[in-house]
Amino acid sequence: MSRSLLPLRSAAAALAAVAALAGCESIRSWTPPLIQPYRPDVQQGNVVTQEMVEQLRQGMSREQVRFLLGSPMLTSVFHANRWDYVYHLRRGRGNETETRRLTVEFKDNRLETFRADEMPPERLADNLILGRDASKLPPKNTPARPSDPQTNPPGPIR
Repeated sequence: MSRSLLPLRSAAAALAAVAALAGCESIRSWTPPLIQPYRPDVQQGNVVTQEMVEQLRQGMSREQVRFLLGSPMLTSVFHANRWDYVYHLRRGRGNETETRRLTVEFKDNRLETFRADEMPPERLADNLILGRDASKLPPKNTPARPSDPQTNPPGPIR
């Protein structure tokens, strides 16, 4: 083996070792993001907002609850009168996880009680799911002009 090829082979072996380790979880803490593997956000379950929870009323039928919240994530043969709406989000970057739960209980096919974790408002739910920083969001949209037809006649804006 020639001495001039030895540094080249060593560099190639080191590069191959780094590329092989790029798939390992332990390498994420000390490597630059450029060579880290892509990890998508993993979402599972039902997205339930605060506004949805506020619309729940005792005495609602199962169909009304299903219409409002969607199909439950968990139902059990052993607890036929209980529906669980579970949401779990694991971010691809970092170790951030978010879990929320809503439990709905029925008696005689009518909503009797429900327990819910703190749910996000509707305007923030999409942004949390899409990975946007919710703390940097603008305030809720408010109309810039009043909608009074006398002060703003319909027609093209010039």
